[in-house]
This record gives sequence, C-alpha cells and structure tokens, in this order.
Amino acid sequence: MNHARVTLSDIAQRAGVSPATVSRVLNGDPRVAPARVARINEIIEELGYAPNRAARTLATGRTGLVAAVIDSNLNVFSDPFWGIITTGVSRALQDSGMQALLMVRPLDDADPQVMGTLAPGHVDGAIFFQLHNDNVVRQLQDLGLPCVVVGRPDDAASFTYVDSDNFGGAEIATTHLLKRGCTRVATIAGDVRLSSGRLRLDGFRSALAHAGIELDESFVVFGDWTDESGEAAMNELLNRHPDIDGVFIANDAMAIGALAVLDDRGIDVPGQVAVVGFDNMFAGRIGRKQLTTVQQDVEALGATAASMVIEAIQGAVPKSVILPTHLVVRETA
Repeated sequence: MNHARVTLSDIAQRAGVSPATVSRVLNGDPRVAPARVARINEIIEELGYAPNRAARTLATGRTGLVAAVIDSNLNVFSDPFWGIITTGVSRALQDSGMQALLMVRPLDDADPQVMGTLAPGHVDGAIFFQLHNDNVVRQLQDLGLPCVVVGRPDDAASFTYVDSDNFGGAEIATTHLLKRGCTRVATIAGDVRLSSGRLRLDGFRSALAHAGIELDESFVVFGDWTDESGEAAMNELLNRHPDIDGVFIANDAMAIGALAVLDDRGIDVPGQVAVVGFDNMFAGRIGRKQLTTVQQDVEALGATAASMVIEAIQGAVPKSVILPTHLVVRETA
C-alpha cells in the first residue's frame, strides 16, 4: 500500500474496528483495551501510517510536541549530563508518539519569544531544567500549559517536579570521607542558585554537623558545574588550606578539573587527598583514577519528567517524585 494514502479508515478496516477507535489509540486514550491497542499499533507500523501533524493539531487541539527548556546561556552540551537527560526525555516521548522541542535560553520574566514559543497550541506541554526563575513557568501554568520542573523548586507546592536525592547523596558522600579518616574536609559546591547546588551543599554541611565538626566556611568554594571552574576552585582550596585531606565535589565535571590540579601539584589521590564527586557521568574514569562518586540515574530523570508531562497532558495530576541516589566507591576515595 502507498504509505502516503494510508488513512484511519484503512487501519480500521484491517483491524476490524471503527476509525474513531483508531483515532483514540493514536491519541493515547486509556479506555481502549490493551490487546486492541497492540493490534492497532501493529497495523499502523505495518502500513507505515504517518499522521499529518497539522491535521492532527486541528482535529485534536494537540501538536504532539513537548518543549524541553534548559534555563541557561552557556554551551550546556559540553557537559554529558545534558545529552543523557535529554535522551531520557526523547525516548519516553517517542514511546508515546510525541517529540521534544529543545530550547536553551535564559528564562527572563515575560520573555515574549519564550512565551510565544511555549504558549498552549504551539506545544502540548513543557519540561524545565536548571530553573533559575520560576515566573515564566507560573505564567504558562496559568495559561493552562502542563509543566514539569526537573529539580526541586523553591516553592515546591506550586509545581510538579522530579529530582534526585541531592541532599542524601551529598550527605552519604561526605560521611564516607569522614569514615575513611579524613579530618580536614572541604567542598567544591555548584551553582547554589539552583536547588541541586543548595541541597548538595546542605548535605555536606549536615554530614559534618552529625559528626560533631564545626564547618569553617573557608573550606567551601564555589564552581559553575564546569571542569574549568573545578580547576579554579581546587587551586583556591589548596592555596587556603594546603593540608586538606578530603573534598566532596558537587559534580563529576568539576571533579575533572580538581583532579587535574591535584595531579599537577603532585598530590597523591587518595593518599593525601580523597575525592568524591556526584553524577557518575564518566563511568568512573577521570584521568588516571577511577572516581568515587554519587550515582544518580540521569536518564531516568529525563524519562520520568517526560512521563509526568504526558500524564498531565492526558488530564491526570502527577505527583512529584524524588529519585534515589547511592555512593559508588572507587579509587579516589
């Protein structure tokens, strides 16, 4: 059959159902029996049916598009985190017959370009990453657009969100350094304008407090999640405190820079300074050492966010989710 001429009626006739039933399957209606959904999808694939997006939008009011918005003005894709998390989003959307529309842009109040692109009718929903400013999300929600935020927002009750257990992961990482005998423990924190940065720093502080250690704030330096900032922060720490013996680093990208500095200075890891990162982005291999780090399932973060926004598009009210983290012990600690 010529794929360009395949219609809903063709699929319905082959499946022995009405065209309305085929339409419900294409639009994800949960009322169709699973066995019938499977049979209709099998025929759709066999015939190579491709719905016309414009016609589908007119008929259903849906575009089949979900915006994935990264609130940033940086070249974010130098960090593999973004490739992995957006892969999770794309796979989950594709499984539901939808597509991702990627936008990397700082979210300023009432940005006309952002508001125009993300208005209901242009996309069916939106997922927001690395959110610094929640005003745009509030405005879009007020317009009726289903939205999911990746990362716990400050006003968590006002949004649907998915996040990793940043606090718990950082607390476990710091406790591990203390248990292995480190007594002068520092941290390279991330961007604390983001909840992930704040919560990882809070987890570090909590571990020290539970161990009865009063934190000297000069043992805290800040980066921006990049390896360059990790390098600068590690140099700053060593200049302040050349006798530190452990450091928790808020992500693995910054750990690359930090370990390079330790190597350049001839400081043995973990003999003189033990290092723990966060993310497990590089399968543990950074430079000459296997990195001890906190594992978060980054692809699952993206996939969960996509599943939640699909639920919201279909009229459900998804609950916010915190995904677990755990420590992966390797050579650096």
